[in-house]
Amino acid sequence: MERERHLELNSKKKKGLINLECLKIPMIMFTFLFWLSGIAMIIVGVWTLYYEEQYHLLLGSTRYLIIVGLMIGIGGVVILVCVCGCYGTMKEHRYLLLTLSVGIVAFVHRYQIKDEIYKSTKNTMNLYGSDKGVTVAFDKLHQSFKCCGDLSYASWNSTAWKQSEVSGNNTVPDSCCKTPSLKCGKRDHPSNIYREGCIWELTILFKEHLLILGSVMIGISFLQLIGILMTICALRYVDDYY
Repeated sequence: MERERHLELNSKKKKGLINLECLKIPMIMFTFLFWLSGIAMIIVGVWTLYYEEQYHLLLGSTRYLIIVGLMIGIGGVVILVCVCGCYGTMKEHRYLLLTLSVGIVAFVHRYQIKDEIYKSTKNTMNLYGSDKGVTVAFDKLHQSFKCCGDLSYASWNSTAWKQSEVSGNNTVPDSCCKTPSLKCGKRDHPSNIYREGCIWELTILFKEHLLILGSVMIGISFLQLIGILMTICALRYVDDYY
């Protein structure tokens, strides 16, 4: 009787060992995926900062930069945790919630970005000509998106730049011209300057990038959820058979 019980226990342990070994492979695969997801977060975050480096000055708010910064930070932590081999259940829960939260904030912020851009560009237009960073950002914006001002080219008429000597009696900055040249902004004829405002193009740009950021973060949070379930299954097998 005792021998049968001992054999049954050994059989159970062997079965548990086999099941645990089977779980190791997908767990290693998911750990590798987590590591890749951390790299992906950093790459997407850095790419966003680099691509929109000058346009951040026009945004005025730090919320967008905070979202991108959190994404890069979480990516770095995920890589460190995976490398250290301590991706425990508690840590996974923490990073899952944080990653999911940042993804949701990115999606929500997409619907607030237009008003934010409009308010900030109104203010930053007054710095044109006196702030080098803002000046370069607007010049790049005008030429890249073939636009001028915020709502339209006429917006420049009510700016501090227009009232100052820096404007040189220009109607719009020279960068609004279809073929930029010195003092070309004096003539606001449709054949000479871009008359459409830049706010729509800038809004689309930031919305697209927030969509990418949000999608990446929420997608990675689902990967983390699968990893948590795999860890729980492994822990249950350990409890049952050992």
